[in-house]
Amino acid sequence: MIELPKKCLVNKFISKKTFYEKISISNAVKDEFVNEIEKIFWLYKLSEDTIGISKTEKIEEIEIFQLNLKNKTIPRNVIKTITKGIPYKILFILKYNEEFCYSIKVDDIFATEWNKEIEVDFNTINLDILFEFIVKQVIDTKDDNRNIKVIIDEKNTINDLEKKINHLKTKIKKEKQFNKKVELNIELNKSINELEEITNE
Repeated sequence: MIELPKKCLVNKFISKKTFYEKISISNAVKDEFVNEIEKIFWLYKLSEDTIGISKTEKIEEIEIFQLNLKNKTIPRNVIKTITKGIPYKILFILKYNEEFCYSIKVDDIFATEWNKEIEVDFNTINLDILFEFIVKQVIDTKDDNRNIKVIIDEKNTINDLEKKINHLKTKIKKEKQFNKKVELNIELNKSINELEEITNE
C-alpha cells in the first residue's frame, strides 16, 4: 500500500457518526456506513505546508482517507457522502483484510483493481497537477496526455454505453414479439458500434 513522507501523516481515527449524523442521508446510506465500514482513518494530508507543492484556486489540499471494510466491495454511497462533507479532494484507500484498492470521486466513483499499487509524483508544480496525476493512476490512464476532463467524460460515456448494452441484451432475451426484438437488436448493434469507435480510437 502507498506510503508517503512522515510530514504528510495525520493518522487520525474518524467516527462514522461524524458523517451520517451531520450530513442528511437516507437510512440506506446510513446502513452502508454501519454494515460495510469497519473504521475510517484520515491518513495523510497533501498540502503546501506538508509537501511544499503550491495550492491552486481549485485545490488547496488533497486528503487521503483509509476505509477499513467489512466486505470486499466498493462502498460507493459512503465515498459520495464523505466527499460531499469535506471541501477538499480525497483519495480513498479501501482495505479489506490484507487486500487493498484505491478509489476516487471525479463526477463518478472510480477504483483501481484490487492490490494494484499507484504512485504519487511530488515533482509537480502545483496540487492541481498532482491531483490529475493521481486520478489518471486510479482510472488507469496515466500515459494519456489528454485533459483529465476529456478522459473522465470518455470514461463516463463508455460506462453508460456498457450499461445500455447489457440492458438491451436482457430486454432482447425477454422480448416475445419478433418485430420488437428486431428494433431492440438494431439499437443494440448501434450502441456496440459506438462503444467500439470510442475504445478503438
